[in-house]
Amino acid sequence: MSAARREAAGALGAVLASIALTLAVVRLSAPPRQRPPAPPAPLAFSDSAARCETCHPRESAEWRRSVIAHASRSPLFQALELLIEEEVGRSNECPLGAGILRRRDPATECRDATTGLPITGAGGEGWCVNCHAPGVNLGGRLPTWDARARRGDDAPLGELLGGAAADGIGCTFCHQVRGPAHLGVGSSYEGNATWSSLATGNTFSARPTAHDRAFSIGNSGYGLARDTLLPGADDGAPLVAGGAHRALAPEQRAYLRSSEFCGSCHDVRLFGTDVLGSARGEHFKRLRNAYSEWLDYARARSARGLTAPTCQNCHASSFPGVCAADEAGTRAGATPSSTALERACPPGTHFEPRDPGAVSLGFAAAALGDERPLHAHDFTGVELPLTRDFEPELAGERALDDAGRPLGVRARRDLLLASSVRLSLGAIARQNGSWQIPVTVENVGAGHRVPAGFSQERELWVELSVRDERGRLLYSVGHVERPDADLADKRFLRVTTDPDAVDANGRPVGLFGADVSDGPDVPRWEPPPDLGGRLFRGSGLVNFQNGFLRCVSCIDGIDANGRCVASPERSDRSRAARFTDGDYDPDTGVCRSNLSGRAALFETYFPVGALDASRGVIKAPDAIIDTRSLAPATPVTYVYELALPSSRVAVTARLLFRAFPPYLIRAFAAYEAAMAARGARPGGPLVTEAALDRLEIVELARAEGHGG
Repeated sequence: MSAARREAAGALGAVLASIALTLAVVRLSAPPRQRPPAPPAPLAFSDSAARCETCHPRESAEWRRSVIAHASRSPLFQALELLIEEEVGRSNECPLGAGILRRRDPATECRDATTGLPITGAGGEGWCVNCHAPGVNLGGRLPTWDARARRGDDAPLGELLGGAAADGIGCTFCHQVRGPAHLGVGSSYEGNATWSSLATGNTFSARPTAHDRAFSIGNSGYGLARDTLLPGADDGAPLVAGGAHRALAPEQRAYLRSSEFCGSCHDVRLFGTDVLGSARGEHFKRLRNAYSEWLDYARARSARGLTAPTCQNCHASSFPGVCAADEAGTRAGATPSSTALERACPPGTHFEPRDPGAVSLGFAAAALGDERPLHAHDFTGVELPLTRDFEPELAGERALDDAGRPLGVRARRDLLLASSVRLSLGAIARQNGSWQIPVTVENVGAGHRVPAGFSQERELWVELSVRDERGRLLYSVGHVERPDADLADKRFLRVTTDPDAVDANGRPVGLFGADVSDGPDVPRWEPPPDLGGRLFRGSGLVNFQNGFLRCVSCIDGIDANGRCVASPERSDRSRAARFTDGDYDPDTGVCRSNLSGRAALFETYFPVGALDASRGVIKAPDAIIDTRSLAPATPVTYVYELALPSSRVAVTARLLFRAFPPYLIRAFAAYEAAMAARGARPGGPLVTEAALDRLEIVELARAEGHGG
């Protein structure tokens, strides 16, 4: 080797040695390498949803946008629950109310003055709590209603509950449901399967079919168990990656994806026998009936050789569709439609339908596991949460997820509603001096009746306007100026929500009722839509909202058709002025009255209330209307017969929806203000008229036609 090469090699060696020394020094002076993060600690039964979002951020973010996440804190729910507890069975001996839906305590329970039977708990202990705050059952106890202990420390459920219970219908509840409830099976949770008569002490079943999954339908009939999700000490149960909780068994996953799981709470059976439903042999009232309506739908499809989508297929998937990107140049400068289906998608996108059950692939847990079908956890419904901690920005979000599903609650609501119904106008013709204007509405996309759920407080109506050839308005019905204005089929002359009312003997009775008269849009349809049917003729408001009925007797005249008619001196007063309460038997559903049939039932407008603004005890309805709403795949036609002075007409029909009627919000706001003034709401009234600002009128469809 030449001297030059030896010199170069020596220099290179010196450099390499220097680098090695430097690396050694750096290695010695650098901090030790961080260990991989430890797996999350196992879940505890009382953990809230916040504990789950570390591994499941997508599911948690979607759930927080859902109504069910606010189920225990909904101000309207809490106010209704407290009204029932505070007013039903209230007396001098039980001045704070009987707690008819709370847990019985022999030391403090209230009893009926006539029969001596306990009122506390008679309607079902925890009847509201068990579905609105089901996580409380994981703790093995329910909040109690102790009238004496709670004096001066009154609080709504939202302030009594914590942890998983405060989540409403949350992660640790749903994923700890083992399966359906079973009758009398050891420690299996059975929910509110019965109610007790205050008149006789008899116990009646709210689930008359007591076998397997059928027994679990209605009134929180879920089988809840901690060891469904929580790992035990060395029990060898398979755990998910990371060990935070058990891997659910296949049969548990199947149940969570079944309509029966939803039916455990989305059929609600109220204590007392329905006057109209007693013919079915049922000793309860169907307050919510979504699962049973779905079952009718599923059986009808099965008879045609078709399967029925489950509840989850429609409410936890990409159904009814996504917002797909427009092609370049399309819809540029287009004016957004006012109908919900097109308004829901942001600019630059358009609606593309998806079948029930359609889901995208992704990761169910952060950085763990393989891609799998992702089920939506926003459980799209038809209302915006009324809770004060629900951020309005979550309702109006315009962003889309990776699959094109809108993140905004309002947009998803609009897509679901608009895909559920169809509106059309038939041939408009003049016959015998009157215009015949057929309007047909059909439930084309829901596997239950529309409106569903709390259908007695969901408004779905037709706004119709008829103009002549010069554009002058000849007839209008169903028009509402503002979202907080009531429909004009009725007028609320006076609403009384007085918790301090007393009867002639000075006994506390409370009042929660209204004097109601006919409005300009009063329905005049034959046959009466309450009786069911598919073709009606007449005029006035078309509203598919169901309703509440009360057993009454007539104190005025009875006409030849057996209907109670107002005497001249009462003709300008409220509808209830010609009635008094009839004799309703909650055991049998018999309505003893000087009227017969449907004529003996008078419609009231509150889920719990008095006969009117000055008479009658506060109680649940005696019967429930469930025939106005739209059954699946059953077109219903209303033919307007209008004598209008024009040879040519232009007709516009709009199908509109509102989640709650303003009169309901106002009544509960007044009651809550009165209770707060008494000191019974230390945290302030649960409902205020500020809730009216969250009411929205949603246009679902529009149809136009001409005649002449």
